[in-house]
Amino acid sequence: MTVRPRAMTGLLCSLALSVGMADAARADIGLGQGDSLARAAATDVVVFNVVRVRPLDGGEVASCRVFGRAIRAERGKRFRPRQSVRLIVPCATQGADASDATPKWVDREALVRSAHGRAFLGSDGGLIAYELYDLN
Repeated sequence: MTVRPRAMTGLLCSLALSVGMADAARADIGLGQGDSLARAAATDVVVFNVVRVRPLDGGEVASCRVFGRAIRAERGKRFRPRQSVRLIVPCATQGADASDATPKWVDREALVRSAHGRAFLGSDGGLIAYELYDLN
């Protein structure tokens, strides 16, 4: 069987495109994977009522102190229902540059308005990830 040069060129181009698309797909999976792995590694996960949020400094990207009351522990034994929850959560104003750090910052205005939160904590009690939470 003889392969014509034109057919061989088409085959090689198709192969090169397939490899390139596979690499791009692998890169897309990796973008959110670090955050997912961090959440999976959390030893404690607590859902709580947000009682008060106090921004600690006025910069575009800063920290907010979040006070709350535990509703339930989804993982771990650190929290019981109605127990006090106190966290320092990275927060930022809308339009701030995206964060590559872990934990990622939360929109400050949405955090202040939120009624519920979910915190993912490491074995040392440090915040790994935080998300606004809707009980409905």
